[in-house]
Amino acid sequence: MKGLRLNRSKCNFLSTTLSFFGQVFSKEGTHPDPRRVADLLNAPQPNNAHEVRSFLGMANYSSKYIRDFATLTAPLRDLTKKDVRFEWTQTNQTAFEKLKNTLAIAPCMSYFDKNKQTFVTVDASPVGISGILSQKPRNGDVDSQQIIAYASRALTDTEKRYPQTEKEALAIVWAVEHFHLFLFGSEFTLITDHKPLEIIYGQRTAKTSARVERWVLRLQPYTFKIIYKSGASNPADYLSRHPTNESKRKQEKMTEQYINFITQNSVPKAMTLQEIINATNADAALTALHDAIKTNKWDSPIVKPFKAVKNELTSTTHGVILRGTRIVIPAALQQRAIDIAHETHLGIEKTKSLIREKIWFPQIDNQVKNTIAKCTTCQAVGQANPPEPLRMTEMPELPWRTVHIDFYGPLPSSEYLLVAVDRYSRFPEVEIVHSTRASTVIPKLDKMFSVHGIPDTLISDNGPPFNGDDYARYLKALGIQAKFSTPYWPQGNATVERFMRPLGKALKTATLEGRPWKQELNRFLLQYRTTPHCTTGVPPSELLFNRVIKGKLPVINSKKIVNRHKEARDNEKTRQERNREYANQRRNTRKSDLQVGDYVLVRQEKKNKLTANFNHKPYKVIKKTGSEILAQSKDGHIVKRNVSHFKRINKPREEDTDDEGFDYEENSQDNQPSISNENNEVPRRSSRIRRPPNRYGHEYPSNLIN
Repeated sequence: MKGLRLNRSKCNFLSTTLSFFGQVFSKEGTHPDPRRVADLLNAPQPNNAHEVRSFLGMANYSSKYIRDFATLTAPLRDLTKKDVRFEWTQTNQTAFEKLKNTLAIAPCMSYFDKNKQTFVTVDASPVGISGILSQKPRNGDVDSQQIIAYASRALTDTEKRYPQTEKEALAIVWAVEHFHLFLFGSEFTLITDHKPLEIIYGQRTAKTSARVERWVLRLQPYTFKIIYKSGASNPADYLSRHPTNESKRKQEKMTEQYINFITQNSVPKAMTLQEIINATNADAALTALHDAIKTNKWDSPIVKPFKAVKNELTSTTHGVILRGTRIVIPAALQQRAIDIAHETHLGIEKTKSLIREKIWFPQIDNQVKNTIAKCTTCQAVGQANPPEPLRMTEMPELPWRTVHIDFYGPLPSSEYLLVAVDRYSRFPEVEIVHSTRASTVIPKLDKMFSVHGIPDTLISDNGPPFNGDDYARYLKALGIQAKFSTPYWPQGNATVERFMRPLGKALKTATLEGRPWKQELNRFLLQYRTTPHCTTGVPPSELLFNRVIKGKLPVINSKKIVNRHKEARDNEKTRQERNREYANQRRNTRKSDLQVGDYVLVRQEKKNKLTANFNHKPYKVIKKTGSEILAQSKDGHIVKRNVSHFKRINKPREEDTDDEGFDYEENSQDNQPSISNENNEVPRRSSRIRRPPNRYGHEYPSNLIN
C-alpha cells in the first residue's frame, strides 16, 4: 500500500502464534492466552458475592474451551443468587480450585472452515440446553469431529416447565442462533437425541405446539437437515445438564410473548381468561395433564385421551393448556363452549368445524353430536326418518266381512259421497249424502247392509261421524267391530283411499264433458265392478256374487257359476310381494327401532315456509302396536300416529333429572287391536275431506284414544 509505514519495534514477523484479546491463535487452532489464565490462577479467594461474580465473569470469557464449565461453576453461581447468605464452604473451595486447574489445561479449538461439513449437536435436560459446533475433518467420518466451540445456558423457571419435546426444540433454535455467524448462508447438519424432532423439523407439515411453530418460523432463514442420534452417544448431553448461567436475551422472551398473545386471543368472547384459568386448575384431568407435559410421563389413565396429541400441547405461564393455537377447555366449561358455538343452530358438521377452529378438548365431536341430538329445536326443523317397510295385510276369509268406509267431498253441490269398499273383493258401494252427521250416514249403511249383509268389521278414519256416540251405539247394536286408522296416516285405510282416485277422475271427466255426474257415477260403478282388479286379477263382482255380471260388452256363459277365489288369493299374494319390494326399494325404507320409553318429536302440518317439520315439544313413547305409536308429553297430552310421524331424539336436557309427568295407565280402549296401516295399494291423499285436527282425533285426551 502506498505511503504505509511500520514501526519495527511493534512488528513481529514469521511468528507461529499470535496472541490477541485473551486468545492465542496458531496453526492447530485457538486456546486461552496463558497470561489471562495466569490472572485467574493467581486470583485470591472471594470474600463476598460481588467478588464471586467478578471471578465468574473472567472465567466465562474462556468458557467455550471448557466442556463442563457449568458443572464446575454451579456451586459458585449459587453464592451469587439474591437473598442467599454468603458462606464459603469446602464445596465452594473445591469448585474454585478445580475451575482454575481446568483453565490451566484448556484444550485447543479448531478453526472454522466454510468448506468443511458442519454439525451442530444439541441436547436439553431438565435444567439447561447446550450445543456443540463441530466440523468433519477431511477424509474423516462423522464420529471423528473437530470441536469448534461449546455453548450452553440454563433454563428459566418458565422454560423448566416445558415438556421435553419443547425443551429439545428450544435447544435447536437457541444453538443455531447462538452459532449464527458460522451457520447463516451455508448448509449444516443438526444432531439431536430426541426422535420426534426429526419429524417436526424435517417435515414442516407435522402438527406441533404453538411454541414449536414459533421456533420453526425462526429457523426459516437457515438451511439444514436434522438427524437422530441416541443420547448415549450425544456429546452435548453433559453440557445440557450442567449449563452456564448466561443472562436472558430478548429473543428468548419472544416465544413466551407469542404464547401469551395466543392465549389472550383464543379465549371465547363469552368467557374470560380468568374463568378458564380457575376451571383448569380445578380440573383433575388438566392438572394431571400439566404434570404429564412437564415430566413427559403419559402412563396415567386420566391423561390417556391426550397422549395422541402430546407433541401439540403447550402449558402456558397462566396455567392454561394449548393444543397448537387452540385452548384446551376444562370439563366444567365444555358444554358452555358448545352452546356458544351452537347458539344459531348450525348443523353437526358446521358446528364441529366452528368449534374445532377455536378450542379443543377430548371427545369434542361426540359431545357436539350429543348436544345437537338433544336440541329439540334442531330436531324439529330437521329431516324426517326414512319410512318403514310396507306391511301387507292378509285377505279376509269371506267377502263382505271387512269393509272400509270414508267420504269423498264436499262436492260443488255441498253433497258428499259415502264410499264403502269390501276388503276381500274390492267391491265398492257409493251413496250420496247431504252431510256427514250420523243421522244421515246410518240409513245409508242400513241400505248397504240390506243388500250385502252385516260385516264383521268396519274400518274408518277418526273423522265425523265415526268418532261419535251415535255411530258407536249403532255398530254395537249390529255386532260390528269398529276399527280406526292411525291419525294423519291415510295408508291405514288404503283400500277405500285408493278407490277415491278413479272415482274422482270419473266425476271430473263427466263435468268436463257436460254430463250429469250422478248418472255417470252409476255407469262408472258398473264398469269398475266388472273390471278385473289390479291386485286380485278378478272382477270384484265375480268374487262377491260368484257369477259374471253383464255389462255393455258381450259375455259368454253369463249364467255359469264362477269360483275364482283361489286365483284371486294367489294373484294378490304375488302382487303384494312385488309391490312391497318395489316400494321399499324406491322409498329407501328402514325398519324403525322406536321402543317404549324413547323420546320423540311429532310431525306437524306445515302452515307456511317457516313452519318446522316437527313440533318442538318432546314426547315419550308409552305404547307401540305394530306401526302405531302412542306418545305422551310431559304435560299429559297424548297423540297417536304412525311410526313414520315420529323422530327419535336423545333425552332432552330439561328431562335429564325429571321423568315425572310421563305416567300412563292402559285402559280397555287402548287394548283394542289396531289395523295394519299399510297394504299393497297406494292411497289417494288429495281428495280427502279436510277437517279440524280435533275432530279427527289427532290430538285428544287419553279417554278418547282408540
